[in-house]
Formats: sequence, structure tokens, C-alpha cells
Amino acid sequence: MNIIHCETEIQALKQAAAALHTALEAAQSKQHKVLLLLSGGSNLGVAKQLGAYLDHESLTIYPLDERYSADSAVNNSLQLRAAGIPIQLVVPEDGESLQAFGQRFSGELSAWLTANPAGEVIATLGMGPDGHIAGISPMRDAADTFQKIFYEVDDSAVGYEGNLSPPERITVTPQFLTKKIDVTVGLVTGQAKAAALEMLQNTQTPVHEQPAQLLKQARGLVQIFACTK
Repeated sequence: MNIIHCETEIQALKQAAAALHTALEAAQSKQHKVLLLLSGGSNLGVAKQLGAYLDHESLTIYPLDERYSADSAVNNSLQLRAAGIPIQLVVPEDGESLQAFGQRFSGELSAWLTANPAGEVIATLGMGPDGHIAGISPMRDAADTFQKIFYEVDDSAVGYEGNLSPPERITVTPQFLTKKIDVTVGLVTGQAKAAALEMLQNTQTPVHEQPAQLLKQARGLVQIFACTK
């Protein structure tokens, strides 16, 4: 894990976008198919910097995590599509349970991995002030629940209710984050995240208390561009 501290938030955004572009070009130069997993929220700006480049035929784009909502103001993939990014929509169907929604998303990710054994997985992500990454909620007083939800499964993604806002999410699992992603580009900006970033750099906090600690376990390249002044 490499954390690059930037002078301004704009500089962090541009450097993160450049790192993402470099990773995509490297994969495409090897003629690899790429599964690109995008975070929403403040990280939307990273993908937007690449513009039409994301239309490349080698790319399949999904959200890294999703909200259990079909509201275009809440659902990540609908927001990314509205921004002009050719993402696969991940939206709950009428009457679909949270767990079924998670299983469907997991199945789509697993199907891509099976169909593209030589493919590369690249992801963008942020970190919340509470230390969450993707849609993995911290559960500081519920280590056993965290273990059951995220580790006692063999899926690529799960649907669950945690401590985020909104609480009902589907998200890739810790196993997927640490074992399946080849390159991760992170963007962490805002003073509210300074304490969480300090904790990430200087402690061995349990993952159920700060899911961002998973980045230290990642087998792939992890670059985080940060400005928390």
C-alpha cells in the first residue's frame, strides 16, 4: 500500500485519474480484458476525468458496491451512468430481497472472472471518516457479526445491513478486495478523513473496526492519493 500525500484535493484527484489511466493502458497493452470497478461519491470525479477513454471495448465496468435502491439520487451505477460512464447497471428489481440482490451481483462478478481467466481487475475506491471502504461497514462492537457477514461466505459480493448511510448495501467481500483486484486506485480527501487516514497508516487496527485495513492485505498494487488538510 502506497499513500501519496498531495498539496490540494484537485491535485489528488488528477493524480488518481492519471494512475487509473496508466493501469488501464498497461492492461490494454497486454491485450487483457479489464473488469473496472468504480466507487461512487467523491470518487466519481476520478472516472469522469477519463471521459471517452472508458468506452474502450476491452472494458467491462461495474460499481464496486451498491445501495439497495432504484432511486437515481442514491444508486451508484445510475449516478455513474448519468455522468456518461458506460457502466453496467446494478439496480434492485421489484420485489428482490437485499440478499438476492447481493447474490445476483456476486454472480455477475464471478461470471466475468470465470469467462476471463487472464483478465485484470482494477478498482477505484475512497474511504469514509469511519474507515469504511467499498460498502464494507465497520462493526466495532460486533466482531462476530462482521465475521459471519463478510468471511463465512464464498461469494464475490454480499447484501447486508450495516452502519453506513444508507445502511442496506451490496458490496464486494474482503476476500475479493484482497485476492481478486490487481490494481487499486484510491482517493481520500477532506479534513474529516484525516484521523481515519492516520489510523490506517500508523496502526494495526482490527478490520472489523476499520475495514480500510484490508488494503494492507491486498495482493495487488494499491495507490492512495490523499489530501486531508
